[in-house]
Amino acid sequence: MSTRINHNILALTAQRNIWNSQNSLDTAVNRLSSGLRINNSWDDPAGLAISERFRAQISSMDEAERNANANINMMQTAEGALSVVDEKLIRMRALAVEASNGALTDTDRAALNVEFQQLNSEITRIANVTNYNGLTLIDGSYSTGTTGIKFHIGTYNVQGEDYYHVNFGNMTASALGLSGVDLTNTMNAQNAIGIIDGAIQSKDTERTRIGAFVSRLQGTLQQLMIARENATASESQIRDADIAAEMSSFIRAQILMQTGVSMLAQANMVPQMVSQLVG
Repeated sequence: MSTRINHNILALTAQRNIWNSQNSLDTAVNRLSSGLRINNSWDDPAGLAISERFRAQISSMDEAERNANANINMMQTAEGALSVVDEKLIRMRALAVEASNGALTDTDRAALNVEFQQLNSEITRIANVTNYNGLTLIDGSYSTGTTGIKFHIGTYNVQGEDYYHVNFGNMTASALGLSGVDLTNTMNAQNAIGIIDGAIQSKDTERTRIGAFVSRLQGTLQQLMIARENATASESQIRDADIAAEMSSFIRAQILMQTGVSMLAQANMVPQMVSQLVG
């Protein structure tokens, strides 16, 4: 024990230890109350930088998932319209087969032709009014030869990986080759059968292509969810607090704080004990 009274080294040492214990206690309380291991840049500068990059990626993945879901909804809108067109074409073919029969009179065919032309017009109407968020999909606005609609489903900006453009076929009656088709006589009705078969083939090709894109987007969604899950786990490992470990640190710092204050009180009594030597 020092017998000097001008400088109480024991008290200075106790004060330094109390300061360290107070910092440890403050850190533990901050982490326990926030649930985060890194609350300030000085807690872990390198970890903070890595964590922020992960956060940016996670946020971008969230938005990419929303984009993919919106794109799927758009595709489903177009596919739903084509399923209705399919019904119209099937009915039109049945009418053409019926009108090809020589047992019918011209009056009968004229009656069949009325329904046939209405269905023909309805196909064009469906193509013109089918839209998603104001984008008309199957009227030729985004058909082959146009830029198409951009599907951005990645977190960066690399064409073919983070985004690509999708075209929608023109499904109006004229684009399907149905303009001028009628059932006014057996010859026209027979020709209509082949023309309608071609229209059905074109419509089926477009539906198949849309279905393939939906399947692709569903795979994209699954990949994005897995990537986001792993990125979140990594970010959590860096930034989140281990509550069990922090609670142990809190209790340790609390005990050291209590014993430090007690020892500081004892150290402050040393000069009084030394003064008894000259008493």
